[in-house]
Amino acid sequence: MGPFEVVFPILAGVFGLFIGSFLNVLIFRLPNGEDFVHGRSHCPRCGHDLGALDLVPVLSYLALGRRCRYCKAPISGRYALVEGLTGVLFALAAWFSLDVSPWLFLPFSTFLACALVVLFIRYDKHRAPLALVWTAVALGVGTILWVLLG
Repeated sequence: MGPFEVVFPILAGVFGLFIGSFLNVLIFRLPNGEDFVHGRSHCPRCGHDLGALDLVPVLSYLALGRRCRYCKAPISGRYALVEGLTGVLFALAAWFSLDVSPWLFLPFSTFLACALVVLFIRYDKHRAPLALVWTAVALGVGTILWVLLG
């Protein structure tokens, strides 16, 4: 096993942690019709804009004692769960893609990200945007075909 086979999944996992942070934004804002491109992340309880140190995936959650830095309200563990799960899934996607092509990581990880957003939005009993559902389906089918027809 060469260095690329070790480093690629690790870097993909770290990348996944940060993508997971963005997925939390999508999961929270899409069902509420909020803009997910503009506007800063904020505490759902006090509304205070979060700083860069408040947004380090999983680590900020643990370092702040699972509470908002500003109002001390508890922060749901789901935020860290989504970030951690995305990191693990991205690392596994990178590892599995090494057998076919490292480029397979891109559609595979994008599929996983879309699927996670849909899953958590549906878990909250909201309707997931159809564009997101169809993107996940298309990427999933495309990824499977890539592997099978490889």
